[in-house]
Amino acid sequence: MQLWIESGVVFDYRPAGLMGQGEAMLFTEYGLVVDDTDDFRSCADILNDSDYPGDFILARPPTPKAVEEAALAGFMPMSARFDEGAESITLFTPKLHRVRCLIDPSDVRPTKTVLRTAKRYALGLNLDFPAVLAGCFAKHGDGWLTPELRACFLELARSSAARAVHWTSAELYQDGRLVAGEIGYVIGSAWASLSGYTTVSGAGTVQLYALAALLAKTGLRVWDLGMPIDYKLRLGARILERKHYLPLLRDAYSAPVSAIFCVHQEPRPVAELLATSSILQIL
Repeated sequence: MQLWIESGVVFDYRPAGLMGQGEAMLFTEYGLVVDDTDDFRSCADILNDSDYPGDFILARPPTPKAVEEAALAGFMPMSARFDEGAESITLFTPKLHRVRCLIDPSDVRPTKTVLRTAKRYALGLNLDFPAVLAGCFAKHGDGWLTPELRACFLELARSSAARAVHWTSAELYQDGRLVAGEIGYVIGSAWASLSGYTTVSGAGTVQLYALAALLAKTGLRVWDLGMPIDYKLRLGARILERKHYLPLLRDAYSAPVSAIFCVHQEPRPVAELLATSSILQIL
């Protein structure tokens, strides 16, 4: 039996290491052992040094510990579920993209449209991680946001203040109603965006620009946006190869983290957040 994930047929999932028997192992998309332990940092270095042509590795079912350690190593946590008949397994499939979009939040400039509509909204942090995660799942399904990975994210968010990785949600409100949001995590001076959603046309764009302004105000230097998509490029993100983005991330990870990401932040008017970031470079 083979597991399909984003980049195609990848792997016969029967090896004992992934089925919960025997020693932990990390596998490439192509079924080869890349590390005979579960050392994600070492694995990332091996993939980077060998110019690994894939994006994913495969590990045993996700746990909060594995998810956090993978994030610290530069992977983006993902998962995949495979069912055939009575057999089913969820694998942890962290992604070390061949190319990834990064941007300095202070380089993001709001558009005319965002500036016009900003007064309708307010942005908060860590006010309702479960609701934002549920919104992402409702919008995008469980292709990679499997129940097992969602459970890990919830546990990590609950204990975030005591962790090296701060699992965070950004919430956009209109008249007190949650209309858009995203989940992500902060390590040092880097924010990684994992997934987002919106229920109101245009609100998702406002949330992105408002978040960029907030990240810039708190001194974060790197916004890790993951895989290249047009809207990220419109923000000004650069597409970087693995050998270039991984050192940048690791450098940012070593910086102190702002306490703002460890606690609830009540909604702030988006127009206020954007006031200093616009300067007014109108696009």
